[in-house]
Amino acid sequence: MLHGSLTELLLDHNCLTVLESGTFKSLDNLQKLNLSSNLISIVKHRALGYLSALRQLNLEGNHLISLGSGRFTTLHSLVELCLRGNLISSTEPGVFTPMSSLNLLDLAHNHLGTLGYRTLLIIHTPSFHVLLERNPWHSDCKLHRVFRNLCIIHRVFLDDYQELKCSDPVKLKGRSMGEVDDELCVGETVMVLIITVTVVITTVAAIITV
Repeated sequence: MLHGSLTELLLDHNCLTVLESGTFKSLDNLQKLNLSSNLISIVKHRALGYLSALRQLNLEGNHLISLGSGRFTTLHSLVELCLRGNLISSTEPGVFTPMSSLNLLDLAHNHLGTLGYRTLLIIHTPSFHVLLERNPWHSDCKLHRVFRNLCIIHRVFLDDYQELKCSDPVKLKGRSMGEVDDELCVGETVMVLIITVTVVITTVAAIITV
């Protein structure tokens, strides 16, 4: 049994596949946990539930596909979370909510194609840094609006935004997200203007008729 006074645990480069509930029971003093370069595809509820003092969690280079809510419920002290190099394609709303001390979230080299605005906004630390490069981003106006809004929030830093590349549509593949920002949203802007002008003309015509 692992000793409760342990503050650092290195389990990297093994063949772990599942983190079972209660795996780290009694390790309430643990501050650093390295689980990188394993084969972890499942993190069960309460698997990390006893790690209330944990500050660094490294899950780089595993086989995680999605991030479900409830996986990080008790990690209120976590400062750094590394999920780089997994297979993550989706995150459930609120999955990062409990981590009120998080300063660095590394989601680079995953399979994310889109990102919800509130996924990152719900983290309220004064200085929150995010890494997102090498994901197959689906470039549309909705996604770019998310990134644009996040960039203007002073406490959120998308450190590698300039390195993000479009994956699809095909005509934009390989181009910088920042480079195509205006192109993607110009069509939507034109449509809004057309609708606005149409409404104004209709309203004016109705007034004149009356």
